[in-house]
Amino acid sequence: MKKVPLLSGSNLMFSYPGSRQKKKALEDIDLDIFAGEKVGILGASGSGKTTLSLILAGFEKPSSGLLLFNGNRLQGRKAYRDYRLRIQYLFQNPMGAVNRYRKIFEIVSEPLIYRKFKKEAIESIASEMLKMVGMDPLRWNDYPDQLSLGQIQRVCLARAMSTGPEILICDEPFSALDVSNRGKMEEILLFLNVKHGVTLIIISHEPKTLLHLCYKVLVLHEGKKVDLFDITKENDQLSEYTMKLLNQI
Repeated sequence: MKKVPLLSGSNLMFSYPGSRQKKKALEDIDLDIFAGEKVGILGASGSGKTTLSLILAGFEKPSSGLLLFNGNRLQGRKAYRDYRLRIQYLFQNPMGAVNRYRKIFEIVSEPLIYRKFKKEAIESIASEMLKMVGMDPLRWNDYPDQLSLGQIQRVCLARAMSTGPEILICDEPFSALDVSNRGKMEEILLFLNVKHGVTLIIISHEPKTLLHLCYKVLVLHEGKKVDLFDITKENDQLSEYTMKLLNQI
């Protein structure tokens, strides 16, 4: 029996409203992502990678094309609402993704409170997630302004993982981090994938990062798919554009 992708996009297109013409941010994107995979989306600024990630996360709906989860088409409010319970998104700017006036423990507890978990469960899960990302318990009552960007990014990751998502989308998760925090974040993401089976989708403009973390890489340029390749295999047919990106490593 043929394996069904966990998440699948077929002929995805997305256009931003313009004056007379609509600017196409994405055009005819096909992508299958299977459970437990680590998939990278590579491209320069303006290539459409963040737009694609927002569609895959259910934050934006494609202008045309199909988005399927476990083989079922995502269509209508209920389908999207249920889907968003299974997926989480780690934003590029960690400071902009948190409430600066709430304590760290409260930030991680937010999605659990929203989903009406019991108080005991909230405290247990939030504590477990903060420990998982290496946050010292002495810092749990600190505010974001008291932490480094790397620490805030880990807090955001703890919050994202608190509800046990099947898919985690990370938009440029290392761009704001120094070397030590970057290494720690990579370690945690790989742990989530290997030990917890979380499917990772990592957005980056850095080929080296994706080749290190992912097995499958989609290359975008000006909203179009240039290549989709498996890094564990010989890829003799890669485009000139992709080869140019890879040669920058």
